[in-house]
Amino acid sequence: MSAIRRQITTGVRAGVRAGLALPAGVVGAVLVLSGQPGRAARWQERVSGGRGWTGGRVLARAVLGLPLDALALLITGYALFSSVRNFGYPLWYLDTDYHQAWGGPSMAGVWAVHATGWALCLYVLLRWPVRWITRGQRALTARLVHDRPANPVAQTMPSVSAA
Repeated sequence: MSAIRRQITTGVRAGVRAGLALPAGVVGAVLVLSGQPGRAARWQERVSGGRGWTGGRVLARAVLGLPLDALALLITGYALFSSVRNFGYPLWYLDTDYHQAWGGPSMAGVWAVHATGWALCLYVLLRWPVRWITRGQRALTARLVHDRPANPVAQTMPSVSAA
């Protein structure tokens, strides 16, 4: 797989995962609030990975992750909507006067300019902002899921080996 294709695939996966975090969090919160914390924990484990989910942690992830998840949904929703509009330019504007549009006077030129321009915008949109949001979502998930030691003092003390 080429480096460019790998970057595109990684960006799309990150965008999809980030964009679906809000709906997944809402489903988990609804399950917890409807009295099914075990099912919510299994749902969250399947959606975001990690072990050790409880009903409280699922609810905490939904509430604490709301700003990042909403921003991710907004960005990925805009990217999806604009992708359909720009890559499908001939379908939307075929019956209009496209001779004065960017890339005109032919529809092929208009489509090529719009598709290429939007592909560059997508590269920028999915490469940096969505990856930063995804890192924040992963950090929040890791903070909530990692099992804490039962006795934190015992873990910081040096171990004594038998001689």
